[in-house]
Amino acid sequence: MADIEQMMRTLKLGGLAKDWRSVEYRDTDQYVTDLLTLELHEREVNRINRMVKTAGFHVIKTLDDFVWKSEIELPAGLTREYMEELDFIRAKENLIFMGAVGTGKTHLATAIALKACQEGHKVRFFTAASLANILLERNNKGTLNSFMTGLKKVELIVIDELGFVPLHKDAAQLMFQVISECYERKSLIITSNLEFSGWNTVLGDNRLTAALIDRLVHHSHIVIFSGESYRLQQSMKRQKTARKK
Repeated sequence: MADIEQMMRTLKLGGLAKDWRSVEYRDTDQYVTDLLTLELHEREVNRINRMVKTAGFHVIKTLDDFVWKSEIELPAGLTREYMEELDFIRAKENLIFMGAVGTGKTHLATAIALKACQEGHKVRFFTAASLANILLERNNKGTLNSFMTGLKKVELIVIDELGFVPLHKDAAQLMFQVISECYERKSLIITSNLEFSGWNTVLGDNRLTAALIDRLVHHSHIVIFSGESYRLQQSMKRQKTARKK
């Protein structure tokens, strides 16, 4: 049996090597079909895991864990189902999540992007600051074109926390380039604690900001997150529980 498993691994049949003993034999066709199904399932799981790793999520968040509060304001024509079923990706539309810190923007953005990975869409996840640093570093090293070429293969790009850190002038221009390349070609999810009127404080150039917003909102749904910080609420609950003890 050790030889059988070794041959399976040599042929890169890792799913079979792990679990082939669990397959019950009733007849030849059924047995071979179940073995192949086992291997195909393993390869699909591995493919999704690779896509999730490549996406670069900071933490894993799911839609099952997300609480749709009444303070989340959807624009006319947009539904939860449209976002959760990833119809906006197929339509090459954008989602812009605006609201105070801790109101669930990053959780929802991550959960939607994770589902996109699970359904076979190529995804990349960045904070605005990390993307700015990557763009500047690549530009300085002369490898920006290869990075941008890689992004062309992606179907959904998440830019999280736009507004927390002012961007260097060159980084703002490169960010504009990324968003322009996405226009009508792929989808973006952007989260921000600032309204559009405050984006110039991050990008540092009024004309650049106006041009970026113009391209971004043309095919976008803007979701407003109101209410108190979820993390603050949870912290308060833990403190109250600790006092009672």
